[in-house]
Amino acid sequence: MDNHQTKALVTKSNNLVEARYHFSIWETRVFTKLVSLIQPGDEDFKKYKLQIRDLVSFFGVNDNDAYAKIKAVPDSLLKKVVTIPYTENGEERFLKTGLIAQASIPKKKEGYIELSFHPDLKPYLLQLKRTFLSYDIRNVLKISSVYSIRIYELLKQYEKIGYREFDIDTLKVILGVSDKYKLYGHFKSRIILKAQEDLKLHTDIYFTFSEIKSGRKVVALLFEIKKNKNTSIIGAPKETTSTAAPSEQEELTTVLKAWGISTTTIKRYFKSYSIDYLKERIQYVNNQQQAKHKRQEKIDNLAAYFSRVLKEEKLVDYLEEEKQVQKEQQARAKDLTQRKKALKQELAQLKRQLEAKEQAYILALFEEDNKLKEDVLQQVRSNSPLFYTDSSKDNLAYFESSPLFRAAAFAIVKKQRRAVFTAMRKEEQKQIKALEKALNRL
Repeated sequence: MDNHQTKALVTKSNNLVEARYHFSIWETRVFTKLVSLIQPGDEDFKKYKLQIRDLVSFFGVNDNDAYAKIKAVPDSLLKKVVTIPYTENGEERFLKTGLIAQASIPKKKEGYIELSFHPDLKPYLLQLKRTFLSYDIRNVLKISSVYSIRIYELLKQYEKIGYREFDIDTLKVILGVSDKYKLYGHFKSRIILKAQEDLKLHTDIYFTFSEIKSGRKVVALLFEIKKNKNTSIIGAPKETTSTAAPSEQEELTTVLKAWGISTTTIKRYFKSYSIDYLKERIQYVNNQQQAKHKRQEKIDNLAAYFSRVLKEEKLVDYLEEEKQVQKEQQARAKDLTQRKKALKQELAQLKRQLEAKEQAYILALFEEDNKLKEDVLQQVRSNSPLFYTDSSKDNLAYFESSPLFRAAAFAIVKKQRRAVFTAMRKEEQKQIKALEKALNRL
């Protein structure tokens, strides 16, 4: 069982994915490995032989008790009863059946175990043509939580839809923990958040989720399912299996059934409406669910709601409207930022030009009137004797080397000739005030 030789697909019907049962981690691993040995063309179950040593290696486990735990799996699986939901003549029913028909185990510690599936599982594992899940077993090799593996399968079913909603009680029943986690906080931290971490680290999908409340109580979860681009299955070869992917109609059927719509009604929908029309309406309902979840609200009867949506020719998609509004707001904010930046740059440039003009005027004055220059430079030094104490430098040296000295000299001249500079600044000041006003309006 070399992980890198062939791509081992786990393929099972959606009904079996959603069955009610509770496995240990090694029961889950052995059963999942068994399912991956079924070939697309198989018409009947076989006896499947699994070397214990290979199983330990395949799942990369260093547990000293792994051999004993695997050897005990056949006995425990023979005692397991799974509850599989199905619909017959429009009536929802449950099939209760065993998983394994027979098994053999080695007397010694090592060796192999041999198991065969219960015949009742044929419709759920063999010759699957519609409403089934198929995934690469390497997605779950490194996951040590049985609940994370179950949640992976449940969300993988809806990967193309992008969303899946579960009532808390229903999800607990499917996972087999109805009596284990009475407090939602414990269920969230030990199962949901753990699964979120495991899927993000090890599988080809990950999820975020929002809580739906009734009053202060969390009653349901909406999972948003996303492609995990940060994780790849090492050594995964190209697809070689002939198993057909579910068609669009089958995928839509899965969603509609999850909303409580009967098989008969679904068939009528497909006769009355195009695939594209139904996809558009399903997406609309998903969007409305998202919008309502943000307001801590819920669509109580999705089947009835979808029936109304199908009959409406013009729909107001509030989520799409909200996205469009956000997009427009972002565009306006970006434009506003760019306009402010341009005005600030223009304002700074104008102030620099005015300052350069004033300094050029002062330097010209100093060239014409050396006495004025000497008086001004001496005044600067006299005003700040503690700053300019280097006796080796005269006033001119400080003026040429110190920006602060030079600025102080310019300020004295501007104060002495205020009227001249006021007149000089008149045109630029008008432009500066206009730009500052324009900035304040933004």
